Amino acid sequence: MDDTIRINVGGTMFTTKLSTLQKYPDTLLGSISIESDCYSKDDKSFYFDRNPELFNTILDYYRNGCLHLPYHLCGWLWKTELEFWKIPLTDISECCHKTISTYNTRVDICDMLKAVFSPLNQSEYTSPSGIGKLRHRLWLFLNEPASSTWAKVFSFIYLSIVLVASSLPCLITHPGIRIQTLNADTIFTLAALNNVQMWINKDNPKEMQLATSKEPDWLYSLGLVISVFFSVETILRVLTCSTKNKFVKEWLNILDIILFVIMWICYGIKQNYEKELLSNKHLAYFLCFCEAVSVLRLFRFFRLAKQYSSLRILFITIKESVKELLLLLITFIVFSWMFANLIYYTEVLESETFPNMLVGFWWSVVTMTTVGYGDVYPIGPLGRVVGVLCSLCGLLVLAMPIAIIAGNFDGLCKQNEEREAYAKLQSKQKSNIPKAWEISKINPIYPSKLIKNNT
Repeated sequence: MDDTIRINVGGTMFTTKLSTLQKYPDTLLGSISIESDCYSKDDKSFYFDRNPELFNTILDYYRNGCLHLPYHLCGWLWKTELEFWKIPLTDISECCHKTISTYNTRVDICDMLKAVFSPLNQSEYTSPSGIGKLRHRLWLFLNEPASSTWAKVFSFIYLSIVLVASSLPCLITHPGIRIQTLNADTIFTLAALNNVQMWINKDNPKEMQLATSKEPDWLYSLGLVISVFFSVETILRVLTCSTKNKFVKEWLNILDIILFVIMWICYGIKQNYEKELLSNKHLAYFLCFCEAVSVLRLFRFFRLAKQYSSLRILFITIKESVKELLLLLITFIVFSWMFANLIYYTEVLESETFPNMLVGFWWSVVTMTTVGYGDVYPIGPLGRVVGVLCSLCGLLVLAMPIAIIAGNFDGLCKQNEEREAYAKLQSKQKSNIPKAWEISKINPIYPSKLIKNNT
């Protein structure tokens, strides 16, 4: 067989040497012979039904020993082409590997966005009975605001109740709203007569306010109604969900269950053990802890993220930027301890500032975050120099990772906009396809009429 061979790619003839192709025997062209199925004995050439414009790049790989890819073509096109010619992706030159890596990254992001924004298809797990259909509709009503008009109305009501419920703890502690029931002297007099040891500090106005006053009845009733609403809503979510294993893996559902338990614990303590709160310090602290945890109901707002794609993109960005956030945290802690050490020893001659290095750590954290409370600050000249360096270092340490995270958020937003535009185009094309009943209305054309018209 002559060393010169002819390769027909999509109707375009290429001529090269067999020795050039045999440099890479593991590839498709490196292993061809006249016994191959692609060989045509008539014109003595090898035929491949591929894109001839791409083959020049493939042939240059055998000639030059390196594979360079044009940037203006899609990465999928090159990936499928290299798979056909059995050329490994590792042979792509470093300067052109971005084409494939960018394509792989975009595919992974597109798959992730589709998985996040596609609603859970509960119909696959729902029985076809009437109860199963009712459960499915109720699930969509509670979890998919875009499923119907009533679901949108419910999501608006849900958001309003979340905002009201989150403001209740603030209203309960306001002295203008609370109702005075006793005065301080009466409480301690009754405690002394009944031989009850009080844990309340007279000099603490917040403790005295909580001990001598109570929330108004209307505020208590409003909190109870809101607790009932969230309890019913949580129970319905659990009952209507057909995939319980997926349900318990979502952090919002776990939070709902925790808040459900805490809300009724608070209600039970206030209803049955209100008098014991003045004498039992541990019970009072436990109630304060439960009330503080109840403010987490604000996170229920994130259930409405399904209506706002940008908010969901923000969550994805934070999840995908865990490494950058962890690096930011570690770097910030390292520099904070370093400046805590420096400020302590530069101010060691000052008796009024930085009594220990932990106070210096507090100061460095406040300074690096540019908060600057002003409760602790350096006095000496060397300490002020350290303060300037600490401020500048904080700007640099915080700015770089945040810029990376902002870039990730911007990239995800743009790609999600492209995904939504493509989805709208696909749905529009599907809506333009005529239905079966519309096709049946088309009058058939008989051959006899065609012959008559032609004559």
